[in-house]
Amino acid sequence: MKSLRGILVVAVCALAGLPAWGAIELAETVDYLPGAQPDDAACPWEANMVSAALASSKGAITQAGKTTATAGLRLSLLVAQVKRTRGAKESEYSAVVRGNVVAGSKLLATRDFQDDGSFKNDQSACDALRTVGASLGKSAAEWASQTRYIDCRDDCTGIHPDETIVVGAQILIADAEAINETVRDGCRWPTAMVSRLVKAFNEHELPPRAKLEARPVDIETYPGRRLVLRVNNVHALAGGGLSGPKWMTMSGELLEGKMLVANFESYSNSGRGLTTCRSVDSLSESTAEMIVEWLRSPTLGAKLK
Repeated sequence: MKSLRGILVVAVCALAGLPAWGAIELAETVDYLPGAQPDDAACPWEANMVSAALASSKGAITQAGKTTATAGLRLSLLVAQVKRTRGAKESEYSAVVRGNVVAGSKLLATRDFQDDGSFKNDQSACDALRTVGASLGKSAAEWASQTRYIDCRDDCTGIHPDETIVVGAQILIADAEAINETVRDGCRWPTAMVSRLVKAFNEHELPPRAKLEARPVDIETYPGRRLVLRVNNVHALAGGGLSGPKWMTMSGELLEGKMLVANFESYSNSGRGLTTCRSVDSLSESTAEMIVEWLRSPTLGAKLK
């Protein structure tokens, strides 16, 4: 516990120095990962992505080279995948675009966005791609302009999104009264919750860049990229709605070395479950969904409900 406190002190000091972010520069060129180029390479759909991002950011994003970005941050968009599904009368484009926010050469945040658009076979496929591009640009702008970024100073190397995220084999318990004996031992919740999270994160429709992996380690002192999860309170009585409301509160930190990358506090409630284990399972399901969604685009100070 002592080591984690030391880590958090370092993180809090870094966060205290966060500037009031100004405009983020957006790279004018949209690049492609190998093999992601669409079959209609002559279609200038990337321009729609950039213009939509600029227009929808309400001044939070500015085009690179046009004005000076006061934040010192730069957003780049990278096409990770483009698929065309042909039908008898109608076809569809599906695209995945990766947004990267950097400060100098240090990556501060990254997220993948997915969207699709259909078109009749007697219409221009380019129109569908342009529509998809505009939608993806808006999504990237909303994310980039609303995200709270880490203050990556000289001793920081940025984040490493392709490195495995390690989580402990069991959820840490905040204090002895956070969960009762039935939840802890009878329902085997501390390990079952980890298994649920790992499965939900790794088997998502859009596969993560790096897997979440449970390991029997001291997660508070593990030196690499790690997710520290703690349960603060579980109230899950048997009896369904007759025994009153059930709730679960958790907190988590995503760390890389001594740097706090993101953190959250979650709250979920439910009236379901005729037994204690079924009640806690219902709470776990909704909580896991929130944590997985957060972990796919982790942010600082997130409140999950």
